[in-house]
Amino acid sequence: MSDDVAGERVPKRVIVVVVLAYISGILDIIAGVLLILLRYDDEVERAGEAYAITLVGAAMILIGLLTIAMASGLTRGRNSARIYVTALVSLSTLVSIIDVVRDPSTVWSLVIGGVIAVLIILALWAGRSAEFFRRSRDR
Repeated sequence: MSDDVAGERVPKRVIVVVVLAYISGILDIIAGVLLILLRYDDEVERAGEAYAITLVGAAMILIGLLTIAMASGLTRGRNSARIYVTALVSLSTLVSIIDVVRDPSTVWSLVIGGVIAVLIILALWAGRSAEFFRRSRDR
């Protein structure tokens, strides 16, 4: 038996969520790489924050990679992928909040990431997409 939902079209909303999840994952990876590169800044080294910044950057890269990996399972109707993507997007937002607390000048990244996260979560758990995952779980 295949994991794909046999004979059923994937709702457009789920396709949009997959695209948004890929965008979210790519933005997390880019932010993680930039954070890791920031550790070499003289001010960061003087303040002794290089280790913490490296850990946050590595976490962002990992979250981004996992988000992209799980997003591919959404079109197959996998409820577990929906739960994982929701958790990863929420975790990404939490890491962004921690980064804003550490450095308030990065608030723009929280706003962009937060809007994408809310759109992903709402689209995954409401309307036709929720019905799509419910039907695929029953099979």
